[in-house]
Order: sequence, then structure tokens, then C-alpha cells
Amino acid sequence: MDDKNFKSGFAVLAGLPNAGKSTLLNNLAGGLLSAVTHKPQTTRQNILAIAEGDDYQVVFVDTPGFLTAQYKLQQTMVNCVDRAVREEADLVVFLVDAAADYSHNAKLVEKLKSVYCPIFLAINKTDLVKDAAALDALEARVKADLKIARTFRISAAKGEGTDGLKQAVIAAMPVSPAYFPPGQWTDRWERFYAAEFIREQIFLLYQKEIPYSTYVEIEQFTEDLGPKNFIRANIHVERESQKPIIIGKGGSAVAELRKRAQKRIEEFLGRKYRLELNVVVSPDWRNNTKMLEQFGYIVRDEK
Repeated sequence: MDDKNFKSGFAVLAGLPNAGKSTLLNNLAGGLLSAVTHKPQTTRQNILAIAEGDDYQVVFVDTPGFLTAQYKLQQTMVNCVDRAVREEADLVVFLVDAAADYSHNAKLVEKLKSVYCPIFLAINKTDLVKDAAALDALEARVKADLKIARTFRISAAKGEGTDGLKQAVIAAMPVSPAYFPPGQWTDRWERFYAAEFIREQIFLLYQKEIPYSTYVEIEQFTEDLGPKNFIRANIHVERESQKPIIIGKGGSAVAELRKRAQKRIEEFLGRKYRLELNVVVSPDWRNNTKMLEQFGYIVRDEK
């Protein structure tokens, strides 16, 4: 490794809910690090994925989808985006859904106008838009709003165009020593991912408000104990009426959730686990500052 030419930096993925940031992060990182569902607001905190080679280390940052905050929880998600693009980024990848209404990006665009680093435009889900003129018009519209260094047309779900984007991101990183030790894939502990994958399956299995009203807390996590590997998780809901929905008739729903989540965790961690789930009612936790801080969210106003 030539330390004089080694490149390292932070590439922040910013976009609206369901723009495809988590799918792109997993694609760029080469693994399933970020929870992915078809529902918005699946990602609630910044998640780092580290991609490295002989002469580079890129720290990709998956931010929550930018939204208008209605709860204190959602404000913490907006704050995550603010900190990432203003304080951490050496490069911002602005992900725009080619099949969605671009005007919904207006508030995020205003925030991106204040960043000092280069911005790459990644027009995602291009496989859903067959009209090249429509993509040209979308690109022109974004460039009228922001100073765009480079543009990429991709399908993160299909892996189309993402390698070119990754190589361009690597080339754009500053000459710098690595931020993390070689071989490290992320900055999060395994128990964080256990909680994320349980929550991912909640988003996939339950409807309406239930996924958004839940928080998964890992109460016990044992590791490297062979067949005795064990995870106990508490699923916090906001109302008593939500508890029987999570559990289901005769415990059928929570049993399916446990089976799917355990499989996902085992695939990610590469070892067997016994997963136990408990449902707890924590009234209005999304607006409770003390509880949010207990759950690890940073609750403060950021302009």
C-alpha cells in the first residue's frame, strides 16, 4: 500500500424515503448491512458500510430518508441527515427516484445547497422509466437546482450502473489515511444489526402504523457459545391495542416474525442463534425524549 496515494473519505447517501439508499448501500458494500423494505422510514439512524481496496477506503453512509418531522423520533432522523451532509461528507450522492415526483425533494434540495463538498447525482430505478427524454428532463431539473459534479443513471436493485458510480466515488475521495482498521465492515456492533433485522421483518410482516410504532431493544445477546447462542429482544409498541396485533392469534404472528428474523440474523452473523421476542407497551415512545435517548437516539434541535 502506497500511503502517499492512499484515498479515504466519507460518501453520504442522501435522498427521500424509498429512493433506494439502503439497497444502494448494500450493493456498494457487497453485503446486506442495511435493512431494506418497500416501506419508507425503514432506516432510522446513519449506518456506515466500509468498502476498501489496496489503495482506498470509502466509508459509505446510509442516512434516513429525508422527511417532514411529525414526531421527536422523526426529528432525530432529520438531524442524522443534517449531520452527515454538513459535518461528515467528503462527497454527497444525491439519490433521486426516477419514477417518483421530483418536487417532493424540495426541502432536501435546500439543505444540499449549503454543503461544501461535491455532489454526485444518482438517478435510481431507471429500469422503471423507459422514456429517455423523461430521464434527460429530470437530470436537467436537478442540475437547475444544484451544482452537480457528475451524474449516474442506475438501478440499485438490479446492480445496473452501480459499479461505475462506486469507481467514481473512490476516485473523488481525498488522499488520506484510512479511518478504520483493515477488514472492518461497519462501525456498528452485532447487536445493533440483530435489532435492525428484527425491525426489518416487522416492516415486512405488519401493516399500517404498526411498523412505525415499534422499536426493537436487544436485552440479551450472547456470542461465541456454540449452540447456546441466544438473543432476547423487546419489541416496544405505543399502545395496548398494538400488542395483540404483533403477537397474533395464538402467537402465530410473533412466531413467524421470530422465525424470519432469526434466519436473517443467522445469515448475517454466520452462526446459529436462538431468538426470543417479548412485546412491551411503552406509551408514546416516539415523542418521549428520555426514552429516545435511552434507545440511543440523539435528541436535539439542529437548524
